[in-house]
Amino acid sequence: MTPPPADTTENPLLSVRGAAAELWLNAPAKKNALPLSAWQAVPARLDRLREDPAIRVCIVRGAGGRSFCAGADISEFEAIRSTPEAAKHYDAINVAAFKALKTLPVPVIAAIEGPCLGGGLGLALACDLRIAARSAYFAIPAARLGLAYPPEALGDLLEAVSPSDAKALLFTAERLSAEKALRIGLINEVVEDTELDRRIELLCATLCANAPLSLKAAKRAINRLAAPAAAAELDTLFEDAETCINSADYREGCRAFLDKRAPRFTGS
Repeated sequence: MTPPPADTTENPLLSVRGAAAELWLNAPAKKNALPLSAWQAVPARLDRLREDPAIRVCIVRGAGGRSFCAGADISEFEAIRSTPEAAKHYDAINVAAFKALKTLPVPVIAAIEGPCLGGGLGLALACDLRIAARSAYFAIPAARLGLAYPPEALGDLLEAVSPSDAKALLFTAERLSAEKALRIGLINEVVEDTELDRRIELLCATLCANAPLSLKAAKRAINRLAAPAAAAELDTLFEDAETCINSADYREGCRAFLDKRAPRFTGS
């Protein structure tokens, strides 16, 4: 794959090469942790692909060759996510980015190297296939920040792993190696770091050679059938998330992250 130009600050950056589109998460200096403006831009970037019959596959990857995505840019949180209303608005923007990937008609592949954390893992889970370099690692650090992971994003997580493994990820906030992620079903495949680009190229070629309408029908049907039938419970889940965002623990978690120290949670 051809990386984006080093002097390009557009984030995310969409490029098209033949039948393959590439969505580059483009903040390599921050391990591709995305600011709010980048999350907001994801749906609009992908809308350009929805009605283009020439596009057969989309690859999501991080710029810089070292990181997929370290999640949201937490340095913004005190300024733009400091109230319950602002936090709900931020989560809605995250979820819209996940949904834009999940509902793209063509197959979407996450090419993962280095950190794939929090919202970055949410983006990867919204993709149809996840191919990881051996150096990749995964975590959902919400419990270290006093956050509740968006319920809609948890639905994507539960399509990939068992409820028990999902709880372990969320309860511990610990990092998983690529090998462990493969064992629990979080990703589809692990390759050597030097082979990631080649593997993605071969997979794209395979998908592009198959019948586009068949792939689109399969994606739509599987997404519909696999979606958790829990819509009636979402109001309660959103209330739980609001309790977290209103808590002193959330403020402490964000401050501790920025201060680079261990948080001191009190349960209040």
